[in-house]
Parts: sequence; C-alpha cells; structure tokens
Amino acid sequence: MARSKIVVITGATSGIGAAVTTAFCRPGICVFLIGRNDRTLTRTAHKIPSHNLSGVARADLGSVTDVRTLLTTLSQCLSHVDVLVLAAGEYGWTELGSLETDGFDSLFAVNVRAPYLLTQGLLPLLKRARGQVIFINSSVVRSPGAGVAAYKATQHAMQGLVDSLRQDLNRHGIRVSSLFPGQTATARLPRIYAKQGKRYQPWKLMSARDVAQIVRALTELPSGVEITDLHLRSPTPY
Repeated sequence: MARSKIVVITGATSGIGAAVTTAFCRPGICVFLIGRNDRTLTRTAHKIPSHNLSGVARADLGSVTDVRTLLTTLSQCLSHVDVLVLAAGEYGWTELGSLETDGFDSLFAVNVRAPYLLTQGLLPLLKRARGQVIFINSSVVRSPGAGVAAYKATQHAMQGLVDSLRQDLNRHGIRVSSLFPGQTATARLPRIYAKQGKRYQPWKLMSARDVAQIVRALTELPSGVEITDLHLRSPTPY
C-alpha cells in the first residue's frame, strides 16, 4: 500500500495558508497544521477529515524557543515530509523617521529566521522523502514598497535565503520554489487599503484559493522539473 504524502503548512489557520490546507485535503495526502492561535488552530483542524490530518502544533514563529519545540514535535510525530509550505508571515508599516526596532526584529524573526530554521531542522525528514519546500514570498520585491521598507527588506532577505538554500537542498533531491503572489483578497488587505486611503475591491484581486491551487500545482510537476520563482498577479485592472 502506498504511503500517504505528508504536507506541513505554517500559517495554516488564515489567509493563503488556510486555503493551502484545504487544497491539499485530497486522497493520499495528510496535512500537519502549524498556527500561533490555539482557538483558530482547533477550529481549522475540526474542518479537516480525520484521514487527511496528520497533526497540529501551536507555535509563535517569532520565538526561537517555540520553533525549536516545534521541530522536536515534528521529528517525533512524522516519519517524513513530502512538502513544506512556509505560508506564515508578518506584515508591518514603516513610519518615516521612526527609530523603533521591535517591529523590524519581529518581521525578520517570522519572515526570515523561522523559515530558515524550519527548513534546516526538517532536512532529515525532507531528505527521506526527496521532498519539496515552497516559500510564500510577496510581489513587494518588485514594487517600490512605499511605507513598508522593513517588510520589503525581509522579503528580499527571504529571496536571497531561498536562492542559496536551493543550491544545497537540490543536492539531496529536494526541490525548492518561491511563490510571489500579488495582492490577494485576505483579511490583511482591507487594513492595508484603509491605511493607503484606497477603496478595497476584493473582486478585482486574486483569492487565497487561487494562490493555493498554484501551490498544489507546484507539487504535481514531473519529478525532473523545478520551478524556482513564480510571480502571480490578477489580470483585472484595479
């Protein structure tokens, strides 16, 4: 009997991460959900058929202690990891003239350090499955990024991290992809549009489900093919 594929998803309780969770609930696939809120994590897990659920773990990815505990949990619960989807991320504004550093540190910890530690820590399980890592980045790397300098810096840092890790992981048969979604209608967007003084029109944007379908498609490519960078945008003028 063929073993089930195991997909580990960070940020699995909201936005793109939640949509990715739903997209992978298919025969022969089990998902392991990671989120930072116990209530939403439990609520999300209850929506998943038991035969598709490999496990859940609460973790604040901004905490090194939580990340290390999470890696121990995953190593004890799972025999292998076929796909690691790193969908969790922090977003923040940069106030002009501000010398505040906590926000920058938080952005870097969640957006760069945590994906790095998780990929490194799960290497044995990924190697066992000759698996795949998918990093959810942002289209901000191609935009001026007015007002979000610190956030934009972390997304560029993630891109550099992935490009370097790919060289090492490919040697172990592990494929690595970066996905750069444009504006996507998630709970974060109304706040961003309000901050910018713009009218929010979600029907003109991509949906989280759209992006999740692309994430799943990346895992269905022929084994000899790797898409390194994939940029997505809505074709509807805003």
